[in-house]
This record gives sequence, structure tokens and C-alpha cells, in this order.
Amino acid sequence: MPLRNLFYLTAFVALVIWCMVNGRTVILPIVIAIMLSYVLVGATKAMRRWSLLKHCPFWLVYLLVVLIFGAALTMIGLIAVTNLRNIALSGVDYQGNILRLMASVGDALGLVDQPSWETMRMMVQDRLDLATLSLNLFGTVVSAGGYIVLVGTYVVFMVAERETLSNKIDLVLVDGGERDTAREIFDQINEQVVTYLFTKTLINAVLAVLSYGAMWLLGIENAVFWAFLIGLFNYIPYVGSLMGVAVVVGYDMLLTGDWAEVISTLVLLTIAQVYVGNWLEPRVMSRSFNMSPVVVLCTLLIWTSIWGLIGAIIAVPMTAILLIVLSAFDATRPVAILASRDGRLLD
Repeated sequence: MPLRNLFYLTAFVALVIWCMVNGRTVILPIVIAIMLSYVLVGATKAMRRWSLLKHCPFWLVYLLVVLIFGAALTMIGLIAVTNLRNIALSGVDYQGNILRLMASVGDALGLVDQPSWETMRMMVQDRLDLATLSLNLFGTVVSAGGYIVLVGTYVVFMVAERETLSNKIDLVLVDGGERDTAREIFDQINEQVVTYLFTKTLINAVLAVLSYGAMWLLGIENAVFWAFLIGLFNYIPYVGSLMGVAVVVGYDMLLTGDWAEVISTLVLLTIAQVYVGNWLEPRVMSRSFNMSPVVVLCTLLIWTSIWGLIGAIIAVPMTAILLIVLSAFDATRPVAILASRDGRLLD
């Protein structure tokens, strides 16, 4: 690649990243709406395979999917608000539980000086205020209502435009070769991203149900909310499962101050994660994006630094879209090959 073209490419990438960071309030709802559209369209196509809905028009099945999804989202939002409020107002002696846990560790290690409230107050009481944190999260969830309405509006119009996109491509690209290339790119993106997001959502739902069952057996409070959080974190590749388990185990530690229950929670949630991650997911997701684990981790850091937690959740499909586009052109095809797991590109 000539030096001038390399300079232009670097400048273009820097400009795109700058726009994504500084324009996140405008761009991010659109990106979320696109990903959500993929999930809804995938669910609609799956439901139309059922014998009961096989002969129903697409728009009717899609409307049914939207109603189900909207009801589920509303229920999840209400559960999140209620649970965060309960955590903030529960009155549990979180600081005292931490001190008891640390005292038990000191006894096990044979330490003479046990931590006292006075020595731990600055570390625990002043630095860890779970009630205030929960109230802040509560405010965030409430303010997200308008954001959800905006994303939902985008989704409605995007799905309505889906059928006319092919005609627009024909009008924009007069050359037959360019038109065929564009169609191939869009078809591949649609197939791969719809399959990934829809299947991943089902897998995360299974993980959430299994995690809820484990927490229900252990009597952990607000189990529905924590199960939803575990399922949401599982969208994040590699580290998401660890984050979900760590949050719940940390909460249980603050709630009970009992090492036996904390270890039981860790073991049961880990079993659920291992079952889903090592057995269920490889069998259900027969087609993957064939991306190198190193590339996935690097892009995970990049997308997280650009768009935070949402960037981490959509890192895999966004990177897959980029690699599909790169693999379609001879000049950028080597980049896609290097980013793949085994050198083979998606068909």
C-alpha cells in the first residue's frame, strides 16, 4: 500500500473513532436499534417456521414478536427498578458483614490483631455506600425510559425500510458487479449477525434461568434481577461470564457475611456458566464468526473504551460486520484473513 494511501486510511480511521466517541449520544441509539432489529427479525423468522404461524404474513408475526418483546422489556424494567430500590432500602448491615468476613479470615490465618470498626470505617463506610450506589443506579434506570422510547422508534422505522433497501441499492449502484458485491455483503451481514444475536439471546436466557434456579435454591434476595444481569453480561465475550458471577457473589458476600453460602453461590453459578459456555453454546452456535480470540479481546477493549458497557456487549457483531466488509475487497482481504481464527473466511 502506498504511503499516501496509508496516511489517508489512518486519518479516516482516526476521524471515524473521533466521531464515534464525541457523537455517541446520536450514534449509539442508532447502533442499538440496528442490533435490536436483527434480533427481532431473527425471532420473527424463527416463529414463522412454526406450523401455527407458517402461513401468517411477516408483519403480523413481527407485530406479535414486538408485543412479546415490549412486554418482556417492561417487566424487566419494573423488576430492575423494584430490586434496586429494595437493595437501597433493605437496611442490611453490609459493613458489619464485611467485618465479620474479614474477622473469619483473620481467625483462619491466625492473625492476632483483628480488624475493628474504627480501623475499617474509613475503608468500608466512607468508601462503600451501597445504598447511595443503588439509588444512583435507580435514577439511571428511570432516566433510561426516554432512551428506550427513542431506540424503539428507530427500530420501527428500520424494519419498515428493510424491504425497500434492496431497491435502493439497485438505484445507487448502476454497475452490475458493484451491485452484486453490495448484495453479497448485505446478505452475509444479515445472515451472520441475525443468527449470532438471536442464538446468543436464547443462550443467555437459558443461562439466566439456570442462574435464577441456583439463587432461588440458596435463598438469595432479588434473584430475578441478578439472573437478568448475568444473562446481560454474558453478551460480553470471555470476561462477561466472570463479571456476572463476581457481581452476584460480591452481593451475597455483603448480604450474608457467611463464607459457606458465598462459596456455595460461587460453585452453583460457576456450574451453570460452565454448562452453558462449554457444552450448550458450542453445540447450538454451530456457525461462528471465526474470529481470533486475540482479535476478539483487542476489539473488546477498543469498543469498551469507545462506548462503555454497551460497546462491550456489541463488540463481537460490530467487529464481524467490519471483517465481512474487509473480506469483500482484494485490498483489505488480507486484514480479514489475519483477524480470522484459522485463516478461512466466512462463505
